[in-house]
Amino acid sequence: MKRTLILGMLIVSMCIIINPVPQAQQMEVEQSGEWLPLEEFIDSGEKEDVTVRFERELMPNEIAYYESKGIHFGDSPQHIGSVYIAQASKVALKHLETDWLFEQSEPLKQSFYQSPRDVSITDCYADLAWQMNDYFGENLTGEGILIADLDTGIQWRHPDFYFADGPSIQYFETSSTPPWVFNNGTDGVDLNGNYAIENNEKLYAIDVNQDGSVDATVDWIWLDNGTTVGSIDDGDTFFAVNDTDSNNVLGGVDYLVRLKTPKTKYLVHKIGGSIRAWERGVNLTSSTFYDTDGHGTGVAGILNGGQLGYRKYVGVAPDAELMAINIFGTDGLTVEEGLVWARDHGADVILIEVGSWTYEFLDGSSNVEMMIDTLTTSGIPVIVPAGNLQGGYRHAYRSASANAILSTDFMLNRTGYQYMSATEMYITVLCDQLVNNVQVNITEPTAYGSITHQLSFGFGYYQWARASTGTNVTIDTFIANSTRGSWHMIAIDISGVLYHNTWWSIAVNNTLTADYHFYISDDASAWSDGAGWSGSHGLTNQNTITWPSTADTAISVASYHTRTIPAFGTSAGTLAAFSSIGPRIDGNAKMSIAAPGGWDVISAWSSDSAWATWFDAYGAFALDDVFGGYRLFSGTSASGPHVAGAAALILQLNRDCGPIVKDIIEGTAYNDAFTGSIPPPPGVASTAWGYGKLNISKAIEETREIPVIWETTEAPMPPEYNETFVVTANITNADFVIFDWTHDDWSSLTHTNMTLSSGIYSASIPSHAYSTNIKYRIMPVNISAKGNPIVGGEYIVTDTIAPTIISFWNNATATVIDPTFVDVAIQASEPTNASGIWGVDIEFSVDNWINTNLIAMTFNGTHWIGTITPIPAPLTVKFRVAVYDYAMNRAVTSEVAYTVNPASTTTTTTTTTTSTTDTSTTTGTTTSTTGPLPPTTSIIDWLQENMTLVLAAGGILLLVIIILTCRKRR
Repeated sequence: MKRTLILGMLIVSMCIIINPVPQAQQMEVEQSGEWLPLEEFIDSGEKEDVTVRFERELMPNEIAYYESKGIHFGDSPQHIGSVYIAQASKVALKHLETDWLFEQSEPLKQSFYQSPRDVSITDCYADLAWQMNDYFGENLTGEGILIADLDTGIQWRHPDFYFADGPSIQYFETSSTPPWVFNNGTDGVDLNGNYAIENNEKLYAIDVNQDGSVDATVDWIWLDNGTTVGSIDDGDTFFAVNDTDSNNVLGGVDYLVRLKTPKTKYLVHKIGGSIRAWERGVNLTSSTFYDTDGHGTGVAGILNGGQLGYRKYVGVAPDAELMAINIFGTDGLTVEEGLVWARDHGADVILIEVGSWTYEFLDGSSNVEMMIDTLTTSGIPVIVPAGNLQGGYRHAYRSASANAILSTDFMLNRTGYQYMSATEMYITVLCDQLVNNVQVNITEPTAYGSITHQLSFGFGYYQWARASTGTNVTIDTFIANSTRGSWHMIAIDISGVLYHNTWWSIAVNNTLTADYHFYISDDASAWSDGAGWSGSHGLTNQNTITWPSTADTAISVASYHTRTIPAFGTSAGTLAAFSSIGPRIDGNAKMSIAAPGGWDVISAWSSDSAWATWFDAYGAFALDDVFGGYRLFSGTSASGPHVAGAAALILQLNRDCGPIVKDIIEGTAYNDAFTGSIPPPPGVASTAWGYGKLNISKAIEETREIPVIWETTEAPMPPEYNETFVVTANITNADFVIFDWTHDDWSSLTHTNMTLSSGIYSASIPSHAYSTNIKYRIMPVNISAKGNPIVGGEYIVTDTIAPTIISFWNNATATVIDPTFVDVAIQASEPTNASGIWGVDIEFSVDNWINTNLIAMTFNGTHWIGTITPIPAPLTVKFRVAVYDYAMNRAVTSEVAYTVNPASTTTTTTTTTTSTTDTSTTTGTTTSTTGPLPPTTSIIDWLQENMTLVLAAGGILLLVIIILTCRKRR
């Protein structure tokens, strides 16, 4: 009998367990690709500032996932394309290497950067370009274009960096003897109209060229309304002279034009590790930053300095605005941070005034180079000087057979300068074969002979390992492979007490026949005069274009002379002796264009920086170290802003030319006796000159041949899953217009031509499934143009339509007896391409919706089913069913109410239904039906929905059979 009772209890227990309490449905989101989660690990170690490059841009859920794995992107992820700025420990980065989306990580680097360094305007034909108009009749001066200069900042108060947009005031002279000779501190302007000069109306002059007189186009006139009388203060007002009689003398018929608005829109650097920006019209006048280097000020003078029509020294794009981003020193941003900041704050053109050649692959594969490529594709041209490594002894190229020892000598202070005090040398060896099995020795000279250090290596980019520790020096190393697969790096850092003017050597022994590029720099010198290779060991000026000018799409700029200056031994028209030479390490000629910059460009001088004797060619030029003064500026640093200014003029004429500025500039270069004959694109460029010398006026003429996209419209934006997307474009100067679109990120595409009707081009994209990411591009073509613009867009297909409720059934009556299970069933659907049903909930309340309870319903193949478990009496229950799709649209049924009475209460068979109001954006409603079965429910469905009752009845029946059987046996 015990066994019988136990069996009966087990059967009853099964009846209870088999109908569990409804649980929330777990919906899995499909991952792109074969996504494999990272294994769990314990993150440890100091967080480092890095860039991390992924295969593509990350989705929000992926960012959250990587955050959980120790890759910290900050509150607002900073990225360009698939390259993200992040903080992570070495442990987390090492673990990330197994992730399928990961491509490469690099530290944010500030070390090893060098700053690449009136006649030049006419030499590149900028003056002719200024006489040309845009499509609105305005002169091409860069107006409306914002140029970001990643450099040392700017002395923004220099008068060159103001627009002449203030009122004109007539000059007033107090004495006519001698006539029209400016009297400093006596003559002035009659601001109050009383025909007298008050103290606050007196004018002063800055004799920039120190010739004892006021030259209208060179010297500065200023009104002393600052804090110290007769001394230049921040609050003083400067003027440009409108020299109406063109005699270069300030006279009675001349007017003064107030310099009112700063050309510097943003000044950006770091304070305490955080990026700080001073903005014109907001807080620029409270800036505490000074350009103590002076480099950025000199570059800006060539970019947009001076006032066209008033001044002798004028930049290429004098009406452009400037974003001065400091990337040098402890208060500088990194290049990566600078690029992101520039992009995010509206830069139209970016100029990067740095160069580096050690610890870089120099093949276009670094994260910064990829960021540059992304910016260019998006329409922001990036100009980078090629560098000043020619003649610097910084590069050697050699080859060696397998298992042969290749010894290459180098020296600190290679050119004999004794003042160098370097304590660290940086060596990079780039090899076209794997270096995993390479043997490397460094031979160090000492006072007692030489010491040979046999090196071991850390594995991975910037994964430094201590390779050797000696009496005088320590040596750290790593080896790494380019993500482009062709080049392999041996990186060596030697620090300590370094012997100067004595030969060191590096010996390399590889098991493979290989080619080697040797690069070297140090912590005391810049482009030359420090560490260098032996002239008898493969020394060459080729392959010296520096990073990041090595980016695929960067406009790389060489430098040439525009003046013959005996003090410098230079000849006008010739390539500068320091200008870096290609090709890139992978054979790409890389050089784009040559522009003025050979020690002879006159530009603005920052009085916050030191004056060097060569700034006036050792007295050959009338230049001086005064506020508002000028200096000679040189190097590819001076060449770069000529090209960046040209880009600004091109974009003023046609904003859609950003991605093809490089093509326009290269395709309009001019050749002369110095460049020799260079074939135009797509011919191979000269590794020294690119495609020739910069010709801005020709570039503007060519830009006029390029189609203009005046306006585009897209509708609907974004489209629903059942809507066709239509694009229209107002385009002129096009022979035809190509329209491409893709649903899989250009792995495949649909290619067509837009249709022209009534002067408007149009194309359409058919409807697609919810959440499909569609990208499209419009490419107008003028077959005679050097290049054609591309504009594009993208959208994600939306779903704002609620699901459709087909039927709604429940077995509730107006009153029920406690305890009663209320079964609910519903059918709902979504159209093809819609987001689909995500989940269905029973919403019920026993306090008139003050509180709402949810029961997740389950899907049985045709219906969503659920049960409201018994509610104790006496309570009134209200319930409804809400259907959600994956876009979180909500459809809701009508409300059903029933009252729970104790067991003695008589029940009725009438169902009470009341309508409900839903607060969701998109809803639908339907009424309920009651009865033993839903109208569309089969007997199998009914059995599934009432499984508790069926199993309970079956269990009782089985128990009765067992008891009867036991009695018969007795």
